[in-house]
Amino acid sequence: MDEKDKMVEIARFQYPAEAQTLMALLKSEGIECYLRNEYSTQVMAGYVDVGGARVEILESNVPHALEVMEAGGYDIPTEDEEPEQIRAVAGWTRHIPFLRNYSLEKQIVILFLIIAVFLALLIFFGSGYSSN
Repeated sequence: MDEKDKMVEIARFQYPAEAQTLMALLKSEGIECYLRNEYSTQVMAGYVDVGGARVEILESNVPHALEVMEAGGYDIPTEDEEPEQIRAVAGWTRHIPFLRNYSLEKQIVILFLIIAVFLALLIFFGSGYSSN
């Protein structure tokens, strides 16, 4: 292992049990892998989306792992392909003119702030009507 080699995500699954099959395949080919978010995904399932269980490997093993995954029938995303959730958010923000000029990260933060302010105003004015 090269000391400059870092861990990179190679696949993401909604549930850790789904990731175990891929991990077994990779380990059978001599590729060491690690499952990130295993416990938080199990504990928070149904309540909060923590991004799913992530299979990570050393960066130097990525080419071999992609070959193994492709031979095993796994879909290999292209480098420029965005995950489904990102495409969904980008689709929503495309319809809001003032957000088009910002990066996706800034668009998400702005949407979050707008929703938070709206909810705060709703609670504030709603509590004024219920106290009368």
